[in-house]
Amino acid sequence: MKAAAQKASEAPRPSTKARILQVAQEVFAERGFDGASTREIAGRAGVNISSLHYHWDSKETLYLAVFEHVFRQLVDLVKDEITRPTSAAQAREMIEKTMGITFDFLADDPTIPKLLIRRLIESTGESPRRERGVMGPTWRTFENWTKEFSGDRLASEEVSFVLLTVQSVLLVSMLDSPHVATMLGGTIESPALRGRLRSRVIDLVEKLMGLEDLEDPEDPEDQKEKR
Repeated sequence: MKAAAQKASEAPRPSTKARILQVAQEVFAERGFDGASTREIAGRAGVNISSLHYHWDSKETLYLAVFEHVFRQLVDLVKDEITRPTSAAQAREMIEKTMGITFDFLADDPTIPKLLIRRLIESTGESPRRERGVMGPTWRTFENWTKEFSGDRLASEEVSFVLLTVQSVLLVSMLDSPHVATMLGGTIESPALRGRLRSRVIDLVEKLMGLEDLEDPEDPEDQKEKR
């Protein structure tokens, strides 16, 4: 049996581009766009600055590439779970699975919630067109899924508000700030609190999607409650 050190040495190393992206994600999450520098990112990634600029010509393009990478990962994780539900039971099951995946994706990498929170409050000065090019496709993916999923339970003009509500709850609850820790009685690093928050987020989404009081004619539990 090979030793752990030998196995680690034989594991494929991430590409230079992937390594820069990961470090950039960490630095932008820590310092924000204005506080980060491509020189620091290159240094922490173990590459020279010219190598970084070979892939991205500016800090702005690297910053947007980080978000594009994060959103692509999330979409790839949940896209196979997004279908039109045929019953209330299936709708609840889909929400539990999809939101569980989303919650775990954010909770497993603390830099992502911090990065996205900063994105909500900071402005990099890039053009709205470029902003829409990076963020738009992902937002539209979830917006279209929400519209299809909700059917006539959710008015079209409410979809964006619902998505913004879920996004805000997810991101804020995962911050490790003293205020959030005091309000929640701990941080996401606590397995017990993490499990509790995960369940609450799923319950919240069910309520926002109008499933809380929706009966399923094929669900024995629903029929029992009705009788």
